[in-house]
Amino acid sequence: MSAYHRLISYIYAYEGGIKGKNTGFAKLETRGNSCRIQVSVRRVFAGGSPIGVYLLAGQEEIRIGTLFVRGGNGEFRAVVNCENIEGSGCNMEECCGLTLHETDSAWRAYTTIWEDAVAHAAEVELADVTAEKVREQEAEKEGATRKLAENVSGEVNSASVGKEK
Repeated sequence: MSAYHRLISYIYAYEGGIKGKNTGFAKLETRGNSCRIQVSVRRVFAGGSPIGVYLLAGQEEIRIGTLFVRGGNGEFRAVVNCENIEGSGCNMEECCGLTLHETDSAWRAYTTIWEDAVAHAAEVELADVTAEKVREQEAEKEGATRKLAENVSGEVNSASVGKEK
């Protein structure tokens, strides 16, 4: 039997890079070499231009189709090859999210980033606050505090010896 993987992720509105409200969801179902993608959005501003649907693979956007919006709501469905998405040479494992935006402007976009990609990014960004790193930093502070206390104690002792003379 073929491996089956299902992912559901929320889509948020972004205007000028600022995250807004939840506008829908993306559902991906992978079985064998095909991935069935379903996108459902509401309260979407279409502005008269077609809205492209793109998979995000690193810094690259791979267009997989066009979303049609009526009355602020839109639905999109597609099936893509997991090994070579739309002839791009990228596979589904390289993809970290999905975005929708007008084909001529990405200022207003509707985007979802899958949790695995976010968790990986968080690991990289938060590498300095791992438990081991925190213990190292605390040991360094403790050593510096001990050294400072020794210096102060030595100065106090030498000052009190000087007064006794």
